[in-house]
Amino acid sequence: MSEFRDSFRKVAKEFMSSLSVAATIKSGKDRDVLFVPPQSEMGFSVELECMDYGVYPSAEGWHGGCWDVTVWEPKDLEASLHEFLYSVVNDAELVIYYSGSKPYKWVLHHTFEGQRVADETGLILFNWFGNRSSETKHNV
Repeated sequence: MSEFRDSFRKVAKEFMSSLSVAATIKSGKDRDVLFVPPQSEMGFSVELECMDYGVYPSAEGWHGGCWDVTVWEPKDLEASLHEFLYSVVNDAELVIYYSGSKPYKWVLHHTFEGQRVADETGLILFNWFGNRSSETKHNV
């Protein structure tokens, strides 16, 4: 087990005790997965997958960049994970854009390193001519 995964587990266990709707963590030989269910009726779920070499965040179709072991020290990772997890259950918004009835773009507005950011993920191929709509989810 790496120091990186130990840091992830420490933050996950501390975070899990503070939620109104319980989160789960599944630990395996090669990875740990933290699943945070929606915390409100209009909320969204979040999943963090940690391996020895990085942490991968995702939320209902959105996925962010990896917190990579070559860039992040375990102590820095702990601080960043605390901030990210606090943000997704308190002040983050997930905006899902639809073309027709299918999602094609996801934007997660959250706090990262003290700044408000908008992380975007989208599909290259989607129904360009479909009726456009959007839905905003938040866990507060």
